[in-house]
Amino acid sequence: MSLVKRLTRLNLSVMASSMLLVFTLTTILLWLVVRDRQAETAEINLAQLAHNVVPMLVFNDVDTANKELSLVGNRKEVLFISLRKTNSEVFSEYAEPSFVPSTELYKPMSNQPQRVYDGVRMRLYYPVAIKGKIEGDLIMVLDLTGMLYWFLRLILMLALLITLLFSVSALMLSRVQRRALTPLLSLSNLAQRVSKEHNFQLRATVIRDDEIGILTRSFNELLKRVDISQSELRQQLEQEQQQGQQLKQMVRTDPLTKLPNRVALNQKLKEITIENSYSDTLSCLMFIDLDNFKYVNDNFGHDAGDDTLIVVGQRISAIIRSDDLLCRLGGDEFALLLPNIECTENAEKLAARIVNSINHPIVIKDTIMPIGISIGLAYTPTDASSPMDLLNCADDAMYAAKRAGKNNFQVYSK
Repeated sequence: MSLVKRLTRLNLSVMASSMLLVFTLTTILLWLVVRDRQAETAEINLAQLAHNVVPMLVFNDVDTANKELSLVGNRKEVLFISLRKTNSEVFSEYAEPSFVPSTELYKPMSNQPQRVYDGVRMRLYYPVAIKGKIEGDLIMVLDLTGMLYWFLRLILMLALLITLLFSVSALMLSRVQRRALTPLLSLSNLAQRVSKEHNFQLRATVIRDDEIGILTRSFNELLKRVDISQSELRQQLEQEQQQGQQLKQMVRTDPLTKLPNRVALNQKLKEITIENSYSDTLSCLMFIDLDNFKYVNDNFGHDAGDDTLIVVGQRISAIIRSDDLLCRLGGDEFALLLPNIECTENAEKLAARIVNSINHPIVIKDTIMPIGISIGLAYTPTDASSPMDLLNCADDAMYAAKRAGKNNFQVYSK
């Protein structure tokens, strides 16, 4: 259940309870007032009647007294009226045919008017006196049923009016609360949207400068701080990822020639040997060693040697396929992995092109570097099926090229 509905139901419950309590108290108070007002009116009439019957009581005129009581008894609310003497003897009496007087009706006389309420009936006792001397009293019994019906109709109209007032108040209360809580509901919707979309750049609109406005500003400030933290964390993660990639690249890359190193070669060799063992494809590994490289370092300096290595890497890279992997193993040693070749002749033709390319003069600082190149070829899975065995076979073939006079290539043979 939403906050608006819950608050509306709570407020309506409190309002309904308050209105019901007020209605009940008002009904009781109004009934007491109406009943007392009826009693006061009856006492006034009874006082007038007492004044009229005094002569009749003094001169013992029963007939006239009977006529006087009959006139009063003709009123529909009067059930019984009796005139008594001082000795409590009934002098004259009138009663409706349906009314049967009880013995408790004839209570001892009193010098003061008295009221007795008995359900929907009311008994009045009023003394009859002349010049301060009590000559008797009047007893009247009134039926309050007619007044009760009138009172109930009045209460029903009042209840309908209160119900209408409650309905209008409930409608207005619902609208007022919805309008008052609109900023809070908007804030709740925004919080759900932020939680769902993880978009901390969203902001709530400050509608009013009250407690909800303060809450909205605080929430916006919280979103701002979270957004800044997220941005900083994202930048930090990107930097760490970039550094990780750089570190990974450094681990797998030769810093001088920028070619992949022995780590990259070993990883690729594992993949190729496993792949070739389960298929009919053929791959070739060339072990490359530069001839006379120590002479270059000793006579022209290590800088010239480094530049020579870079040029060699560039020339070989220029004539191989994009899928081929050229690596510098260290010193003047290189390795070239040719995955998925069609035949051994293709690898041997490429080895011849490499030898020919390196035999072209390499000029470093206006000086030709007197180097050559020896290459050993081994195939997988025909020569070896494991990375280390394949590398050893290619290395043996390279030394065979060295023994054959250098500056050539040789294929591994068992």
